[in-house]
Amino acid sequence: MSMLQRLAIPSAPDAPPPERLRALVERTLQLDRHVQQRAHADQAALPELALAPGARAGLGPKYPARAFDYLAELERGDDDAPASEAALLDEAARYFRGAIRPQSPHSLFNMVPEPSVEATAAAWLATAYNANSLMDAFGGEALLIEQQVARRIGRWAGWPQAMGISCNGGKFTIMYAIKSALSRIAPESIREGLPRDLVILCSEGAHYCVEHAASLLGLGSGRCLRVPSGSDGRMRPQALRGMLDEQHARGNRVAAIVCCGGTTINFNCEDTAQVREIADAFARERGLAERPYLHLDSVIGWLYLSLLDAEDAQLRRRVPDPRSRARIAEVLRRLRGVDGFDSLGVDFHKDGLCPYASSFFVARDRRFMDELGDGSYRYGDKDFQYGQFRAYRYTFENSRPGQGILAAWMNLRRLGRDGYGDYLAGLHDARNALADALERHGLFRVLNRASLGWELVFEAPFDPELIALAPSYQDLALGFMQECWDRVNAGYDLPLFSIVPGYRIDNDPAAVTTGFLLYPMQPRSDAQWDEAVAHIAAQFHDFQARLRTQPRALGATPFEKPIR
Repeated sequence: MSMLQRLAIPSAPDAPPPERLRALVERTLQLDRHVQQRAHADQAALPELALAPGARAGLGPKYPARAFDYLAELERGDDDAPASEAALLDEAARYFRGAIRPQSPHSLFNMVPEPSVEATAAAWLATAYNANSLMDAFGGEALLIEQQVARRIGRWAGWPQAMGISCNGGKFTIMYAIKSALSRIAPESIREGLPRDLVILCSEGAHYCVEHAASLLGLGSGRCLRVPSGSDGRMRPQALRGMLDEQHARGNRVAAIVCCGGTTINFNCEDTAQVREIADAFARERGLAERPYLHLDSVIGWLYLSLLDAEDAQLRRRVPDPRSRARIAEVLRRLRGVDGFDSLGVDFHKDGLCPYASSFFVARDRRFMDELGDGSYRYGDKDFQYGQFRAYRYTFENSRPGQGILAAWMNLRRLGRDGYGDYLAGLHDARNALADALERHGLFRVLNRASLGWELVFEAPFDPELIALAPSYQDLALGFMQECWDRVNAGYDLPLFSIVPGYRIDNDPAAVTTGFLLYPMQPRSDAQWDEAVAHIAAQFHDFQARLRTQPRALGATPFEKPIR
């Protein structure tokens, strides 16, 4: 078979679209069958586990992984000959080794839901047609739908003129916000570069990528200052105003305040009305031409906007469970002032039931299009006529995939605002059911009862004599966590969950421990939650029993928090 013939598989270049799509589907199914076969074969080679006899019956929350050294693997990758069909299938299977399977009931590691069929099919179709969304002459109406997604979410926030940008991840949404803020407060920086008197503020509990975003934009990570937060996870009002005044006294200009709109752990969420009032008062009293730009990092919390206009009676009807309703109502109260913000972030792949990557930077109006440019062009009405729209003038990328755009729009149209509100209520109900399962079992203690999110952090009761074998309780907990991860990485069907070193109970710096994190992303029956908790408990008892019979010193474990 010639090279050209090989490249023509799975369909000839002149095949009509239906035939090509059929060939793509068939090829995808073929690849998937091989991925599953290889995973089952690797799993079947594992020894039985006495603590979980059925852990090889089906694939677990991760495809079986293997240990390897990247540099050594790269040294061996020198075969430039065309691969055989069998080798190609094996390469596809190798790609998924060690990958998380969010469709598994035991996948509780992070905010990774199984995406809807409709959104996934839409993303596949966008891939198959291979349109580029850098301009409408290439991408068709993809750029219009992109703006319709942003406008839809913006209207939920109270922004009737909202527009935005589809991008690949929450870090991009923060970068777009910071860059807009820098250009707004120092317009000359677009052409001349950043002056040295600019800083940005963010909450103590904000995502760790804020400093990296500041560094990538040339501001510098050291120019990102964190505002202390209180026991409720919000920036302390006096601390925020104090830092604004302090930076002003030093001759610095505060370009932006990046606010938490729901974090992965403890669901820290600012009181948006309060932050807005502080920023407005600061700018007014100091006679500033521009108040600090306000961005809500709501890549998780955007989902609450679906219920933002619900009255108390509506909320009682929409969210019947009082525990769920109390948490949701408090978040809604804190988001009431978002209509006065400048932008927010959305991750449809976190809690919008879309595949990776489907993030959106949503701004209250189209001002960002000039602020993100190079200073040589300003958008006017003519730019919004079909055939004239050029997204590349303000986006970080030129070549831009459209999968996230269509996936987000399909789910927005399929579910609607009410559907997303129901999904949010379902996530909180799943948290309640899992918390009840932990209580029924009686071994573990839930630590984050004050959290406004649907995550669960729990504590494991290690025996005091075993803690003495390790440098600290944290190192003992990390040893247990690593054993659980090792089993899941090997391919056993056991719960995949995470650990939170230095966890602050109720955001109290005096109440710090090491907790374990569970993230329920879809409803399960009580029996399924009971089974998951029982599997974790069985591994915990096994870990302690082996330490008692075969005591060994546990060393200090360097650890970078995988989730924050």
